[in-house]
Amino acid sequence: MQSTTKRKGHFRSEMVLIAALMAGGGIGATSAVQAATRHIDHVTETTAKTERAVKHYLEQNVRHYAATLGSRDYTIVLQPLSDIPACDAPVSQSLSDPLQPVGRLTVTLECQLPTYWKARAKAEVAIYRQLVVAKNTVNRHQTITPAMLSLKRSDVAYLRHGYFTTKEALAGLSSRRKIVAGKIISPKMVELPELVQRNDGVLIEATFGKMNATMKGVALESGVMGDSIRVRNLSSQKEIYATVVGPQKVRTQF
Repeated sequence: MQSTTKRKGHFRSEMVLIAALMAGGGIGATSAVQAATRHIDHVTETTAKTERAVKHYLEQNVRHYAATLGSRDYTIVLQPLSDIPACDAPVSQSLSDPLQPVGRLTVTLECQLPTYWKARAKAEVAIYRQLVVAKNTVNRHQTITPAMLSLKRSDVAYLRHGYFTTKEALAGLSSRRKIVAGKIISPKMVELPELVQRNDGVLIEATFGKMNATMKGVALESGVMGDSIRVRNLSSQKEIYATVVGPQKVRTQF
């Protein structure tokens, strides 16, 4: 694929040649060539001016969005524009995704005067953050500790399933599946560990008004922290609902 500079150079040569041929040589040819050259220079200048305006527009939008993510680290790569016609008024600009200006973007350009025209500028935007990755391979159903994790500068543009920015946020969670070393960890990859499993012996903490008591029981369901599960009180053989509050520990009120 030819570069924009080469394309514009070829365009300039072709226009000058056509102007000379149309004028038929002599002074008329010289004037035609000069006119064609001025036109090409004007188009080139207009295109360069529009590119600067688009870059400024993208810079403002991306900087603001990156700040909402807690980042100042981003890159913007704007594809070269084709020849842009003159516009007597400021060219209007609009983003294909104004709420999340990241990844592959399109900026639509519109002019109303002297004649209406529309053009599109394409850009690739990357926003970087320090994200949590597995330092070493994490096995399925393994309880995660901060020592198993590290931070890595990563582009958030195409991370559709979320991510973590602190190792502490993952501490105590369990992996749903095997996570290979260097993999960015998303919320879908982890879950709260089951602190109580079905048929486990549990300690039931019961509250009677201002009185507290403990008794032994058996879990009839598995549960994570905060789950309400069925347990059997071994003293009374009654089934009750209790909330999981720790490993093999549940709490209820009477």
